[in-house]
Amino acid sequence: MPQLITRDVLERSLNWDAYFQLMKDMVAQPVGVYADEKMHRYTQSNLQRTELVLDKMVLNQKLYNALSELKDEWVWLMISEPWCGDASWGATALHILSTATDNIDLRILLRDTNPDIMQAYQTNGANAIPKLVCLRKSNLAELGTWGPRPQVLQALVNEMKADPSIEFKENVRRLHAWYEADMTASIQDEILDLIREWKTK
Repeated sequence: MPQLITRDVLERSLNWDAYFQLMKDMVAQPVGVYADEKMHRYTQSNLQRTELVLDKMVLNQKLYNALSELKDEWVWLMISEPWCGDASWGATALHILSTATDNIDLRILLRDTNPDIMQAYQTNGANAIPKLVCLRKSNLAELGTWGPRPQVLQALVNEMKADPSIEFKENVRRLHAWYEADMTASIQDEILDLIREWKTK
């Protein structure tokens, strides 16, 4: 089977600055899907959440140590979109983590224009984002994945979806309230465990 994530794929991906600028641009002058009133409103809220994480996230010391002690060079390829609420928390957290070491190159691939890659990294048959793929930089061998949510939150989301008495808006409110209270602590715990695993490969 041919390798799906190639150097060409990485070349068309974005760095964090370009991705964050895209989010701000789509809030300021929405085009395409962002011109839809609902999607524009989502993206406005996501920009606020992204800025909150950038301002408030505190890096777990054990995770910082694991990142700073990383010897191998990795690419973290993240599939995301500025309109995605989960990504406003998860993608931003992963960006901050990647800045703790020179050995991780974070690249962001937009989900909607890369359906073949998104399909290969579905979660339970869904195109759920953000989705992180960790690759060894030297040969792009896949070491593992994470996403789209911390497992404890995914369990909560499953419970809410199974309860027809909870309206969609209330589900969304609870989701983001959980993220804000947790402020990426659960994401960091999971990434720490994964880094320890990926280092052995």
